[in-house]
Amino acid sequence: MRFFLRKLFPALVLSGLATALYARYIEPRLLRLTHVNIQLPRRHAHLNGLTVAFVTDTHVCPTYSATNLEPVAEVLERTQPDLVLFGGDYVSESPRFIAQAMPPLARMAKTGKLGAFAVLGNHDLAVGRERMVEPMEAAGIRVLTNEAASVPFGGGECWITGIDEVLLGKPDPARAFSDVPADAATILLWHEPDLAEQAAPFAPIVQLSGHTHGGQVRLPGIGPLALPKMGKRFPAGRFDIDDMVLLVSRGIGNYRPPVRLNCPPEVMIIHFVA
Repeated sequence: MRFFLRKLFPALVLSGLATALYARYIEPRLLRLTHVNIQLPRRHAHLNGLTVAFVTDTHVCPTYSATNLEPVAEVLERTQPDLVLFGGDYVSESPRFIAQAMPPLARMAKTGKLGAFAVLGNHDLAVGRERMVEPMEAAGIRVLTNEAASVPFGGGECWITGIDEVLLGKPDPARAFSDVPADAATILLWHEPDLAEQAAPFAPIVQLSGHTHGGQVRLPGIGPLALPKMGKRFPAGRFDIDDMVLLVSRGIGNYRPPVRLNCPPEVMIIHFVA
């Protein structure tokens, strides 16, 4: 038995080291393109064929460089979506990363034929709301804070609504939807997913959220080891909240610890079909 343990222990150490290196340096760069079809209600059939790219949680910071976002921009340049929507948490820890993050975000935004829209996340507010909004809008990304904007499509309109983030912001769903016509076709951006029931009565077709990173580390049979506040109920994927679809992206970057395991980064490409 002692001989067996002496042989097993080095193998376990090597396996653990290999897993740690993979989680730190390899999987965080294995970008996935996740295609999702959203079935439109008949009254919103004019959005048939609309394609939306959803990018969230880029987290440019000391452990995740802006150069890691170049593959995301390349994917969007090949995809050429109608809209590019951003879900928050573009930088972390310091405002000095804002300038680094803007060029790849601007490159992504340019691929949206109908424009690019965003909400801020809790990490963005931590470095300063105004510090984020001005350079993002200069990069061609309109930031929505408890407000909505419309874009023409299919002979009608598509409304993009953005609710302020929960942890450090002042979310106001009623205000966000106040300018949206009754029964309009609406896509909602809200950084955190866990208050989705508060948005569902306003009847958006879909709510797009990030914040969770999918847990970053997911173990078979267990799932995510840790999830952030306001991201515990809906870790990743698709959920039905009354008549609203909630899509929660695993996001692009990572944050403390800077690892991913069984939870690769993703860009969601959402196809609206009648």
